[in-house]
Amino acid sequence: MDLNLIVNDTLSTLKSEGYVENIVKKQLEDTIKDVVHDALRSYSVFGKQLKKEIESNLAINLEKLDIPSYNQVILNMIQEEINQSIYKEGMETIKEQVQELLGTSKVEYKLSELIKEMVKDDLELNELGYDEVSEITVIVEEKYGNTYIYLDPEEDKSWHYCKYMISLEKDGTVWRAETGGKKHDNRTIMGGMYGLDATIFKMWTHKAKLVIDDYETEFSNPDYN
Repeated sequence: MDLNLIVNDTLSTLKSEGYVENIVKKQLEDTIKDVVHDALRSYSVFGKQLKKEIESNLAINLEKLDIPSYNQVILNMIQEEINQSIYKEGMETIKEQVQELLGTSKVEYKLSELIKEMVKDDLELNELGYDEVSEITVIVEEKYGNTYIYLDPEEDKSWHYCKYMISLEKDGTVWRAETGGKKHDNRTIMGGMYGLDATIFKMWTHKAKLVIDDYETEFSNPDYN
């Protein structure tokens, strides 16, 4: 057996198949990959330079930032949302109030009912002692061909200063009304209304009638009744 011949034949075959070239290529690829990887590590010279360059490009100059303007933008966005919410909720509230005030209403009321509603709205009867009473002002008078009714939760008030005024036509129909010296008209509803104020507005809009029945002017703590 000629070993030299066998080795030479094998080398010749490997050479023809590119075996050596493939090994060299693979090794070179691995070596180059390692070199590049090491060169790009954060602690390498290139890595340090690259990091410094990136940080330089990403740096933010806080002195040049207009923080107040930014804050104002945010506040404007918040205010816009608030305004939209207020508008939406406000419109819903006004709609409900209009439906309530201009919807179904009685065609006839009693003065005693209105007085009780005023007492409920404006007096704190539960704070009165056992023997204490709270007196209100009720003035009913005829003048200028109409009936004028003045109501106030305080006693001995002049008609000029009474909180509520209702004027009736001869048949008892409400043709004019005032609360706090302000005449009821179509704009009154926009100011918000409740209690006796809202009831009187309903009477005025629906031209309801008001019956002057028996009424009380002195009230005590209901807990002692």
